[in-house]
Parts: sequence; C-alpha cells; structure tokens
Amino acid sequence: MKRSFDWKYLLATALAVVGLAIPVYLWQFDLQSHDLSARLVSSSSLQPFASAKIYDVKVTLNGVQLANPHFTSFELINSGSKPILNSDFESPIELSGNNGLEFVSARVDYTDPKEIPVKISVDSKHVSISPFLFNPKDKVVFSVITSGANPVISIKARIAGIREITFVDASVDRGSPTRLATYFILGLSALAAYFSYILIIPKRRSILLDWRFALASTVGCGLGGILAMGKVVEDLDRMFGGVSGYAAWISGGLVAFGVGAGDVIVRKLRLIKVDKGDDDGST
Repeated sequence: MKRSFDWKYLLATALAVVGLAIPVYLWQFDLQSHDLSARLVSSSSLQPFASAKIYDVKVTLNGVQLANPHFTSFELINSGSKPILNSDFESPIELSGNNGLEFVSARVDYTDPKEIPVKISVDSKHVSISPFLFNPKDKVVFSVITSGANPVISIKARIAGIREITFVDASVDRGSPTRLATYFILGLSALAAYFSYILIIPKRRSILLDWRFALASTVGCGLGGILAMGKVVEDLDRMFGGVSGYAAWISGGLVAFGVGAGDVIVRKLRLIKVDKGDDDGST
C-alpha cells in the first residue's frame, strides 16, 4: 500500500505553532517595552594627594570642607520601546550610598534631546530625581559630588512595568569573554607557529620555506604570543580576580601547549625535508 504525504496536515500544524508563538512573543515584547538603564560613567577623586603627608590640600564647597571628595557621573537612558510617563512613577529615582558617604551636590549636566525638564534634589543621604516624561532613547547625564567614604552608590525607583533599573558600572573594565577568547586563540596560534619555526630553522638548508622569512616570522610570532599571553592574564584577572598570582602557571601552560602544537604541526605537515645525504651519513 502506497502512502501519500498530506501537505495540508503539515501546513495546518505550522499555522498552529505560529498561532501559539505569536502571543508568547508579544507577551515577552510587552514585558521589555518598559525598561530603564543607568550607567556609572566615571568616578574620580577631587583630592588625589590626600594620603600624601607632604601636601596639605583641602577641598571646600560653599565654604564647607570636604573629606575625601569624589566626583561621580551617571547616565540614565530609556532603553525600552515605550515612554515612561509621570504617572508611571510611584516613587522618584533615588540614589543612596554606603555607610559614611554623604552627598554634597548634584546637578544635571546634559539631556538628549535638550530641554528635558529634569529636577534633581540632594540631601546628605540621598539624591532624588523627580518624575518626568522619559521617551524611548532619551538620555539624561547627571553628576554628584560626595564626601566621606569612597563612593559605592546604588540606584532604585518604583516605576510601573519596570522590575528594577538595570545598572552598569562602565567606569571599571570588567573584562570581556569575547575579547578573552580572541586573545586566547591568537596567543595559542602565535605560540604554535613560533615553536614550529624554532624546530624548522636549525635545518634551514633543507627547509621548505625561505629561512629569512622563517626567521622574521619567528620573531613576530614570539612577540605576538607574549603580548597575547599578557592580555589573557589581564582579562582573567578582571573577570575573576586574584588570577595575576598564577600568571606564571598560566603562561607556562600556554608555552607547553605551544611546544606540543608546534611539534605536531611540523610532523603532520612535513615542513622539514630529510636529505638523502643525511640519511646516508646516519646509516
């Protein structure tokens, strides 16, 4: 009995799956339509010589002396697809600090588009930004001056449709997995090529490549491998911390891999030719 394939059944199944997927997609899209992101742009000390006894530097603001003053800049962005209305705010956007930190001053430095009516107020413990109309892709940059402890600042608000404000500390390089993988692959490749040339150059008279090119390539691959190893250790330390103490072990492992990979490359690709004279002399 010959079976026939009913394409109508397949089409009906596909339409049913699409019919289920579209509401789920729209639901997820609606959840992400309200989103607010905050970014710590920079944080720097206004009294860099405070710990140096040879300097007697004091910083004052409005006649009040500041202890360990810091200037910190933030950026607020409506990263969603819908505007955030004044009525969406249940509480203002509020910044608070760690123990021993006091807010001294706060101001709005820049808005995109211009003339966004942002009102900011400050007391010793908090900085508040009053509710305002925040359209998609709108941007507000503001800065604060603090006194006391080194600033560790958090930001929060109660806004309809937003569970929490996404906060990113852009003032510190946290490392990148993509960059780490790139340096790791480049480092291993450079070391493998370096040790391949190291094995080839002593037999340069019977080499398949010009020995001058091989020598120049050896130097380039060696320097590239060393630089890449350093970047790998730096990124690992940024991402996980405490890795710099194991830099010698990590570098040793990469070098060992490079030696093994170089030997395999030379053998598998037969980059060294064996002369008949050498064979005769050895027998």
